[in-house]
Amino acid sequence: MSSDTGHPEQGTDEALTFHWLYRRVQPLVDHSIYPKAGAVERWSLRIGAIAAVVGLVAGLLLDRWVPVSILLPATLLCLLVEVGGFAVHGLLSAKRQYRQYLQPRLSHAMEMDSEYLQWRSVIADIRRFPKIQREQRLRFVSILRTGMVDRMGLLYGGVHRLGPFPLLIALYVQYRSWKVNGWAGAFDVGLAGGILILAMVLLYVMAWVLISQRTRLDTYINLLEASLQEPALVPAASTSERGR
Repeated sequence: MSSDTGHPEQGTDEALTFHWLYRRVQPLVDHSIYPKAGAVERWSLRIGAIAAVVGLVAGLLLDRWVPVSILLPATLLCLLVEVGGFAVHGLLSAKRQYRQYLQPRLSHAMEMDSEYLQWRSVIADIRRFPKIQREQRLRFVSILRTGMVDRMGLLYGGVHRLGPFPLLIALYVQYRSWKVNGWAGAFDVGLAGGILILAMVLLYVMAWVLISQRTRLDTYINLLEASLQEPALVPAASTSERGR
């Protein structure tokens, strides 16, 4: 691992590009002190989700063409596979991550120490590029981030409005008059209402995609700004004392 206490501008033939930044920052994002999910844990979740979709489709859409004597056992089998898959995934996930829930403050401190070392390594690699290149990229990505924030503000308003709370309010308004066995009234939506709901869902998903892109731009800005700051120098008095 390289250190940010070395020479900040060593010569390099490679030009600083945002593609290079992406490849260098991506391991920093994926880095974790906890073990990653294994194949059994990943596939149990996928199998459970597939079984849930197949069971819903079989129970709601195929009853017109498939006899109940065949459809009922198939639906029950999908339900068992779904519950089993989700249970296996939950147990393996809890076994893999239980330490961070038993000692959340200690786990958070260990995560920050590990992420700080990775952060220093990335900054040291960025400092190998000429300062003029880093300043140019920083100005460009800052302008890009400002424009993205302005455009998102015109379309969505504040970012805090995109959290789960507005969805809970919308669900409450939609289902507040629901009663047992009263699903017909809850889904009584016309063509215009369906189009509006679809548009809202698409805009909501697109907003979170834009938020993830803006978060990555913030990461680039923070790294470039940190690389332009001079590393701390060793005091002359301490150096002379070590020489003695």
